[in-house]
Amino acid sequence: MERVVNEEKRKKFVEFAGKRVNNVLHDIQILEPMARSNSYDFTKKDVDDMFNAMQETLNEAKEEFNKKFDEKARAEKKIFSFSDDIVTENVETNNVESNFEQQPEEEPTITTDFE
Repeated sequence: MERVVNEEKRKKFVEFAGKRVNNVLHDIQILEPMARSNSYDFTKKDVDDMFNAMQETLNEAKEEFNKKFDEKARAEKKIFSFSDDIVTENVETNNVESNFEQQPEEEPTITTDFE
């Protein structure tokens, strides 16, 4: 199920995110000439550390954006029915609780008298 997008908010997102992504791309692109210049010297570890830091930050940002979709997926729950169809129901993200979560029944205790 695809979520409905507020077009006004999306327009604002596209405008601001576009500018910010272009700034990030520009900053990455101006690193490249440093690799070809004789003015700088660096080790393989320096390069690995630099790109690992950027990749980690990029992964964290992407994870933050993906949370919005994960919350929507959790907001959909399955409803039991004795028919062959599985029905899903959309619920608000903040009020997701399954009515089907039951505590397992305790097994009966068997006692025997051996004396």
